[in-house]
Amino acid sequence: MTVRTPVRAAICLLSAAAVLAPVAGCAKKTTSNDDHRTAVGAAAELSPGPTADASPSGSASTSAAPSASAAPSASDSPKPSRSATPTRTASRPPSAAPAPVAKAGPVAPPPPAVPPHTPPLQSSCKPSYTGANEPRSAVNDALTAAAGKTRTFTLGTPSGGRTADTLPPLPAALVKAIAWQESGWQSAILACDGGIGTMQIMPGTVSTMNAKYNNTADVHTLAGNVQLGAEYLDWLVAYYGDSCFGGDYDLSPDPVSGKTPLLDLVIAAYNAGAGNVHYNLTTDPATGAQVGQSVIPNPSYVANVKALMSKAPWTTAG
Repeated sequence: MTVRTPVRAAICLLSAAAVLAPVAGCAKKTTSNDDHRTAVGAAAELSPGPTADASPSGSASTSAAPSASAAPSASDSPKPSRSATPTRTASRPPSAAPAPVAKAGPVAPPPPAVPPHTPPLQSSCKPSYTGANEPRSAVNDALTAAAGKTRTFTLGTPSGGRTADTLPPLPAALVKAIAWQESGWQSAILACDGGIGTMQIMPGTVSTMNAKYNNTADVHTLAGNVQLGAEYLDWLVAYYGDSCFGGDYDLSPDPVSGKTPLLDLVIAAYNAGAGNVHYNLTTDPATGAQVGQSVIPNPSYVANVKALMSKAPWTTAG
């Protein structure tokens, strides 16, 4: 997978017994930079925007940005990933995102730290191939199947207790868009930094994900690769949903502001690492209301993926 920077101990988790006591991902508006590269970038809510009209290829300089205007099918449209009780408040300004709040009870732990990683289609290095790429129809079927699975996920509490939760299916459009952004759906691609296959899974991530979900997925197979990528997305949804949105896992737009803060955080963290993607508690200067603000180091990546979710270029690309 394409996570690439160290993950801190939680900022965003709030103790069930404490009120707004920051623990990673969500915090009051005092941010620190744990990215070993450069300072964390944009701190703003994102909206999907048009990107370059280039189709993906094996070229290292090629962008996997949207190349078609065709809309995805209804089954690929973003939808809630799990049912939950919303924590959004109608008293905040219409333009503001909901304030961060942690779920009471067992919460998803932060994802593990992994080595830095750059997707092959965004790298100056020419990627290599481990064999022939699977047909696009086969990749589409594998991504659809991986997104459609429910998974048992181990949760943890601040006191160290453990329990399990069952995650419902992810939006297929999200899984497909990230795979397209990462590799252009090239199943045999190997990035210079070690990212493997369609979902660009890093080697060190494989054993962690297999242990977390109690499986033996083979990253070098199409089915195993997309399974690992979808599992990591599940982890991010659970982590930010529990830590920042009170257990609300709905990836669709917020009904008050129209923004998609949880979706943005999940996409950004898949690429940059959860330790560098945060959701801060801040105050709206106009009203004094407590609201949320995303701190995202890779806004163009997030915008590209969201545009791909809407355009679904894989339906028309050759």
